[in-house]
Amino acid sequence: MKIGILTHYNVNNQGAQLQLYALSSYLKELGHDVYVLTYTKNFDYSADAAKRNNVSIRSLPFYIKEYLFKRGFGLSLFNARKYRKLMRFLNSSNELRPYDKFPTDAVVIGSDEVFSLDVGMNKMMYGIGLMSDYAICYAPSFGRTSIEDIERRGCREEISAGLRSIYRLSARDAHTKELVELLSGREAPLVCDPVLLYSFKGERAKIKPIKHKYLLLYAYDRNMCGQSEIDAIQAYARKHGLITVSAGTYHKWCDRNVCCNALEWVEYIRGAECVVTDTFHGTVVAMKTHRDVAVFIRKSINVFKLKSLLADTAAEDREMMGVTYDELERVFSTSMDYGIIDAHIANIAQRSAAYLRQALEGVNGE
Repeated sequence: MKIGILTHYNVNNQGAQLQLYALSSYLKELGHDVYVLTYTKNFDYSADAAKRNNVSIRSLPFYIKEYLFKRGFGLSLFNARKYRKLMRFLNSSNELRPYDKFPTDAVVIGSDEVFSLDVGMNKMMYGIGLMSDYAICYAPSFGRTSIEDIERRGCREEISAGLRSIYRLSARDAHTKELVELLSGREAPLVCDPVLLYSFKGERAKIKPIKHKYLLLYAYDRNMCGQSEIDAIQAYARKHGLITVSAGTYHKWCDRNVCCNALEWVEYIRGAECVVTDTFHGTVVAMKTHRDVAVFIRKSINVFKLKSLLADTAAEDREMMGVTYDELERVFSTSMDYGIIDAHIANIAQRSAAYLRQALEGVNGE
């Protein structure tokens, strides 16, 4: 079949690119022709996000003020290099087509926070205006969007109608499951993120190795910047004879900042002695590559999906209550039981694969 994927395809973020790569690769393994569906993102709820993402000569003063002056030349240059790397990776791994002009046999909506209303409402993500009669939600997330946010934006009726029209529903986390079922009146089984679903079959990217043992940090560049958090991570690294490496994002205070694409990012995590992160995909990849990880859950960005991930993999003990030296020592003093975690991931992946295969077989009339 000809299948389109609707997700956040052009995000300057390793985790977003990796989940798209994993879902596309999995569908290709099943024998399908896969296309990434492009669209113009809606930014009705965030003027700053619109300025950041609509790059033109007119937006140049915004970039000079907000990035070059406020954040510094190093961060600006790093993010420009990263964007080029990730877009090359996107275009080399996928065929891109416009969602509203390219007919497909089915559209898979997800994964990632495709239902989030943080910056705007993207109607196609709720199955509205697609060039296919069969939309399948695979591991979508509302992120931190709540029913109160939906009602305040006046979107409830439209989102509900869209979700009810979708052929098969699912959710990536318990919060999203609850919202989807409330809005659609239908069941939405929990399925795992594509990075947990896809085996990667020993796929290994070539990277420039880091000769010194290192602690890998993965956090958005606006996070892990407070002096107390910096001091704690540096103190832990020094005590254990490690250097600090920020892979995929820029943190001036780290010993090394590595610009990489999604598959290279996996390899840098694989080579670390330990991983400190406050992100969903940073945690997922650490688990998949058997790296001990300490996770700080920030209520402002990812509390629902990260809580669900740790609970689903029996890894709640990897959560830090704060980014402090004592918490780093506490979490890393116990090694992860990869046998238990792998078993949970295998069980979740098997259940999720069955959901996706059955949904596609239904489209094909099998």
